[in-house]
Amino acid sequence: MDFMKLLIVTAPLGNGHNAVAGAVSDCFLRMFPESECKILDMYEYISPNLKKATASGYFLSMKTLSKFHGMASGIIDIQSEREFNEYTPARLTNEFMASELRHAIHDYAPDCIVCTMVFAAQVVDLLKERGAVTCPCFGIITDFTVQNYWCDVENFEYIVAPSEYLEPQFTRRGIDFDRVLPFGIPIHEQFAQKQDQQAMRRKLGLDETRPAVLVMSGGMGFGNIEEDVKAIDETPLDLQIVVICGKNEKLHQKISKMETQKPMTVYGFVTNVDEIMDACDCLLSKPGGITTCESLAKTLPMLMIDPLPGVEDRNVEFLQANGAAIYITKTFQIEDALFLLFRNPGRLERIKESIRSIAKPNAARDLCRIIAKTIIEKKEELQ
Repeated sequence: MDFMKLLIVTAPLGNGHNAVAGAVSDCFLRMFPESECKILDMYEYISPNLKKATASGYFLSMKTLSKFHGMASGIIDIQSEREFNEYTPARLTNEFMASELRHAIHDYAPDCIVCTMVFAAQVVDLLKERGAVTCPCFGIITDFTVQNYWCDVENFEYIVAPSEYLEPQFTRRGIDFDRVLPFGIPIHEQFAQKQDQQAMRRKLGLDETRPAVLVMSGGMGFGNIEEDVKAIDETPLDLQIVVICGKNEKLHQKISKMETQKPMTVYGFVTNVDEIMDACDCLLSKPGGITTCESLAKTLPMLMIDPLPGVEDRNVEFLQANGAAIYITKTFQIEDALFLLFRNPGRLERIKESIRSIAKPNAARDLCRIIAKTIIEKKEELQ
């Protein structure tokens, strides 16, 4: 295999885009160890202050103006391609971004560029349109919806989609589905391998007889984990609770001090989320694109709670429509969902069957194989 240079351009809006970048990079280097891969944070490269301001602004807007964000996303989703391309505010900054990013791309001279965030893809697409980028380009959609922002990505060879069932959305947005690779959202390899539940429980020191409910904190700290744990603890079902707090040390300490009737194991930041998922029977979490795909790959039924307005609402719609998850609301609460799963084994199995029908655990490997094929074909074309 020829030496290949892959550039992955990402952005810091949420944690999912960086996680996908890492998954693609790890898989590419594992499959093609003689090659090279670089992950470039677009905002960090252009200006560390810009990155900080953008990330902080995004976090603040989602924290305090989430309903407005959801309404704006809904308006954008139903605009026509012509209306959207004419008025999108993102286009106002793309010219500046492109002029700066061009230097990084020129200096690295990649054989292929992968963008894990649509705003990065728009900027690279502008450079590709003008001939400043000539290598093959791939864009990755990291939620179960096709945002109208992708209408501006007209010159990429391929767009990687979470599912073939999104084809109608691409069609409505005027995007040729022949350019779409419905491989799924790339996740790390360890999530693609299902391990024995009892073996994982023994390894982690969990009760081997009680069903385990995994509760995960979102990467940006949204949601109310303490109330979720209380709701699980108050159900009359014989369960155990497993909580992953991530890097939120304050939350970790708070949950660790809780007194519960049911056995509870609390983790902070861990590197073996895949093993913990294998040990559990269901997951209670916000429906972020990456967490959702990891749970699907593990055939782990998900109870979706507190979605961020916008793309996470679309994740809820997609998973519900496919019978692959349960949505927690004010009127259908955590207790209701747990009774549905653990008092009705047939329902639990049907959800798992639905999960298996849409899960794409090998997305990263499938994508890297096509990236390499595209690079080789491009090199042969230039010879």
